[in-house]
Amino acid sequence: MFDTFLRKEELNQRKQLQCSDCRRATIHTLEAQCVGETKEDVGHGDTVYGGVEFSLYRCGACDAVCFEQSSWFSEDWDHDEEGNVILNRTEVQYPPPSSADFAFDTDYTPSDLDELIDEMIYALAGSKLKLATVALRMVVEFIVTDKNCAGGNLEKKINDLQAKGHVDQEQLDLLHTIRKKGNAGAHERIAMNRKEMVAGVSIINLLLEKLYNGPARQAAVIKKAKQAFKVADKQ
Repeated sequence: MFDTFLRKEELNQRKQLQCSDCRRATIHTLEAQCVGETKEDVGHGDTVYGGVEFSLYRCGACDAVCFEQSSWFSEDWDHDEEGNVILNRTEVQYPPPSSADFAFDTDYTPSDLDELIDEMIYALAGSKLKLATVALRMVVEFIVTDKNCAGGNLEKKINDLQAKGHVDQEQLDLLHTIRKKGNAGAHERIAMNRKEMVAGVSIINLLLEKLYNGPARQAAVIKKAKQAFKVADKQ
């Protein structure tokens, strides 16, 4: 429960957000905003505090409206490039941001993989490149594990993916690049840039088509054809 909950009256903020209708980053105007805050005395004169900012934005290109929730907590902080203490914020946008640059065909992929891909796309669309970098590596790891690739680590499992005939040498090298950059993102907080992420997404799309969507579509077409010919023979 919030200790205070206020509606802001004078709004003049503009912000670049990914528009789900335009499918690109556009300037949005803040139309309404409420802020809820909490404070708690934890003893010895210390106080922790946090809050949630609820904002309604309108796209300047198409007038589509989106909702953004931004939360923070006094114990979750970091330093900016100049060494100043800043509070980390967790931002969630609805409808989820989308882009033509990283659309996925997930018609026949496992639901757990779909969820992971959605989180990666959301991070990428929101320019959370460190999170997106790590998530891209996690997608690769999910796929090689789901396809029962042998090996005690991701490097060996990716190599086994080639041994099973699922990828060629060029794709193998690119998957290892994704693995290495994902490791750097997880351990050193070094993010891929947007161009690298979009390139990585294209490689994942090839895997999804080869391992999930293509075989499933082929099986569905063959099944339908067999049924059609069987009916025709009976007639």
